[in-house]
Amino acid sequence: MVTALVADQSAEARDAASHMLERLGFRVAGAAGAEEALALIAETAPDLVLAEGSLQTAGGRMLLEAIRMQADGGRPCVFHVTSDPGAASIRRAMDTGADDYLVKPYDEALLRFKLAQARTRERLEAARPKLSLVQGGSSAVAASRYFGVYGKAV
Repeated sequence: MVTALVADQSAEARDAASHMLERLGFRVAGAAGAEEALALIAETAPDLVLAEGSLQTAGGRMLLEAIRMQADGGRPCVFHVTSDPGAASIRRAMDTGADDYLVKPYDEALLRFKLAQARTRERLEAARPKLSLVQGGSSAVAASRYFGVYGKAV
């Protein structure tokens, strides 16, 4: 099962994001602070992290930056979450190492779209749906002639 961590000071925001992610097939854990989030990331190696942008570690480092420094090889897909939709906030998040961003309050359709983008960019490989070729004959050669160069994925 694909795992996610929601790191947000607000219990309501954690619950809203967790419910949406669970409906999308994720197993979800929550963290109220940066130190708790970093400990859970080290322990569970989630595929996806939704990190509220204002969370800071005890050393004053932003959570996004700390996640990138901590993750050895098993780098999770990280979405910066903010209530500030301004371009400067989004640019800062991307410069810090976020793969994408979400603006609170959460919108499930937008979350679903951004997860699909992450899968396309292969940032969320573990959650990538397996595609198979629909074929008219019993061989891939017959299928490639039937569907042409592009094929058809289902």
